[in-house]
Amino acid sequence: MSTPDDIERQEVVTSSGNKGEPQQCQSVASEHDEENLLPVVDDVPLSVWLIAFVGAAERFVWYGATSPLQNYIQHTPSSKIAGVLGLREATATNIVNAMMAGGYLATIPAAVVADTWLGRYRTILISAIIQLCGCAVLFGTSFPRAVQAGAAEGGLATAIMLITVGSGGVRSSVAPFIVEQYTETIPKVKVLKNGEKVITDRELTIQYIYNVYYWMVNIGGLSALITTVLEKYVGYWVAYLVPLCMMVLSVVPLLVWRHTFVRRPPSGSVLPRAGSAMAYGIREGFQMDGAKPQTQQEKHHRQVPWTDTFVDELKSGLLACRVFLLFPIHWLCMNQTFNNLISQAGQMVNSGVPNDTIKSFNPVSSILLTPVISRGLYPFLTRRRIRFGPMARIVVGFLFLTMAMVYTAVLQKLVYSSGPCYDHPLACPESDHGHIPNKISMFLQTPIYVLGAIAEIFCFTTGTEYAYNQAPKSMKSVVQSVWMATAGVGACLAMAFTPITKDPHLVIMYSSLAGAMAVTTVLFWVFFGKHDWVKTVLL
Repeated sequence: MSTPDDIERQEVVTSSGNKGEPQQCQSVASEHDEENLLPVVDDVPLSVWLIAFVGAAERFVWYGATSPLQNYIQHTPSSKIAGVLGLREATATNIVNAMMAGGYLATIPAAVVADTWLGRYRTILISAIIQLCGCAVLFGTSFPRAVQAGAAEGGLATAIMLITVGSGGVRSSVAPFIVEQYTETIPKVKVLKNGEKVITDRELTIQYIYNVYYWMVNIGGLSALITTVLEKYVGYWVAYLVPLCMMVLSVVPLLVWRHTFVRRPPSGSVLPRAGSAMAYGIREGFQMDGAKPQTQQEKHHRQVPWTDTFVDELKSGLLACRVFLLFPIHWLCMNQTFNNLISQAGQMVNSGVPNDTIKSFNPVSSILLTPVISRGLYPFLTRRRIRFGPMARIVVGFLFLTMAMVYTAVLQKLVYSSGPCYDHPLACPESDHGHIPNKISMFLQTPIYVLGAIAEIFCFTTGTEYAYNQAPKSMKSVVQSVWMATAGVGACLAMAFTPITKDPHLVIMYSSLAGAMAVTTVLFWVFFGKHDWVKTVLL
């Protein structure tokens, strides 16, 4: 299996394909060097990977805890697919979507706290402890005796609240905190072992860091495979013991290496200043340049407590937020893997494999394909000096997600065309009280997860990278939280689809999602494709 340092590393750097590690820094790069030497990924400090582990461990916990939830909530203990609460599909889907929305929307207040008060390190640590408490509650109330005593519903509600708040806090700050550990800002000339001169590139290095982080996150995503198998063959309490143990491990690097991390102090009053600057920009006809000190002095004879640079950086952050406006449709489609596709798999022949296990094809595909794209496609384009900018990468990701939704609609039609229950799976007399599924293999879902993984490789890593690069240093967590909050909006949209997330209307729903994703792809390129020609990395 590839290790993080295998992914993208020096394959990005040489036009000849030789894998020479840079030896020593010869000099600070000149303008001539920047124009003529091949850009490469710089060396990355250990602290980057320590925080990346914390972020990946949190994702391990999230996926491990949420993957069994659809069955846990939807089915009864006596159902063909064993559950606990027996609240049926629509209610289970709503609860899971609400948890997804809460986890992502919680990033916004957490980001404000991180940027203005606690700082990113303390926000991550406190949030991880809160999430740990939620995992402990979920584990404790899923014991058979606790279920029999009626503690399951209250325990689930409490656990969901704690896990969503904790997860939101970690996610709002972990991505910017990872890259803050990489402090090099000046391009430098290095010499490879084969004698070739190259130049370090901060943007490429950040892209590399986030690609590796995404790869690690998908290793964490394999927790869904572990917990769903344990859920089926042992019990929910054992399944939830796994994320509890991992949450404990995630806190260890934060405490043991706490003096190693680069910590930027919180910015205090930057958000009120940003709000005032935006208000002045709106009054000037939605032109942020109108908020600059000279303009305010000349037109309104007033002094403002910010600089031209602050306004320019704020404009960059606002551009990123505009780019993210179309992402809720992307997340609406991706969220199907957490609920409706699990239910779809439950209507199909599973050959003894739990219906909520097949979603593990998504992280497995990502683990396998991320090195292919990072070490194959990106280096190929870099050697030929073809800029494959963030907007183009996102559009490619959107195209793959559109194909995934088209395939899902076709597959649902095939489910409805198969007996014994056709367009009412598990609900006809021939199903033996819901124990006989329609005669079509669950493994036909595999392409959905592969296409979705490719979409994520292009969209998720790029969105995270873009949010960091475009945000002012005093607002890194806030802009990152806006990026994450689009997933929460997508989960809220998924709840709006609840009335048609039932048989026999699912073909219509998936077809609608495919159409919406196709339109989103076109609109995104029309509105934002031009921004690929502007290379911006705010430090």
